[in-house]
Amino acid sequence: MLAVKVLISVAVLLAAVEISKRSPFWGAFVIALPLTSMLAMMWLYWDTRDMVRVNAFARDIFFLVPPSLLFFLPFVFEPRSHWPFWLNFAVGVVLAVSGMLSLRFMLK
Repeated sequence: MLAVKVLISVAVLLAAVEISKRSPFWGAFVIALPLTSMLAMMWLYWDTRDMVRVNAFARDIFFLVPPSLLFFLPFVFEPRSHWPFWLNFAVGVVLAVSGMLSLRFMLK
């Protein structure tokens, strides 16, 4: 079953990448859909049949989406900054993780 989960999950990501090669907008549209969250919730429920756990997972995703959007800020401002890809990526990761940890701290 693990192999099936991996194949389906990878297929979704690869489809988004291939679509992005043709049209960045439609690739972003596919990724912006909560497909990975849906797949993860489906696999979690499939494995545990525990709605309490699935609900907690969904709630945490809901609250973590806004700070995760901080990842994209360096890329949005790249036309002005002219930073290389990996610097944008690293700064985005730091911003997103910082935002998520700050949110966790504030919610406790």
